[in-house]
Amino acid sequence: MKKQMLSVLLAMIMVLGLSTLVTSCGDDHCSSPTETAIIDNQDGVDFDAVYASIFPSDNEVISQDGPPTRGGGPGKRDTVRGGGRDTVRRDTTSRPMPWQSVLPCLKLTPEQSAKLREFSVAQRDCEKAAREQFRSVIEPLRKAQQSEMDAIRADLRAGTITREEAAAKVKALNERMRAATQTAEAQVRAAVKACMDAFFSSFESIMTPEQLAMWMEWKKTGKSPCPRNPIGTRP
Repeated sequence: MKKQMLSVLLAMIMVLGLSTLVTSCGDDHCSSPTETAIIDNQDGVDFDAVYASIFPSDNEVISQDGPPTRGGGPGKRDTVRGGGRDTVRRDTTSRPMPWQSVLPCLKLTPEQSAKLREFSVAQRDCEKAAREQFRSVIEPLRKAQQSEMDAIRADLRAGTITREEAAAKVKALNERMRAATQTAEAQVRAAVKACMDAFFSSFESIMTPEQLAMWMEWKKTGKSPCPRNPIGTRP
């Protein structure tokens, strides 16, 4: 009796196993999570990371003196939490001082400060146009990448392509997207640089010889040309 029950139980297990296999397979192909993993594990273009590397912050603050500033001061800003308040450390040696740090040295006249505001607004608008142009290029690329990846996954699940063919398609797609993104990135970086070059040229055109000498010293060394504290720090 026990042997008969055991035989019946084994038979039921075999039937259930075959039923599961049949329902998960079709057209001589069985779908498996590990098959689509070959696609998901291949890194596509991270468009958000590319954008952030070009435009680290869209937030600009027009200071009381006129020019737009980003990050509040030179160097990297690290925040350490503790003791009930945030302690800010600035790394002033990791990169050159921003151009705003030169302004106290130049001692601009009211007329020069007004002009600087105009040049700053023009530079900001110029960069905004470059940013919008870059978005108009990468958004279609982002959608195309997602659409083609979805199509490859669907073909793989349907069994119309092999895992090797899927991997080859994904590799070709990624290479094509990276090439297109690199071209767009090079163009927008050149556009942003042109905006800043135009701003510097306009600003330099209203400087006195003494101011221009200090300005050029900063451009050459990346350091403040006068013995003053950098913006954002106190004696």
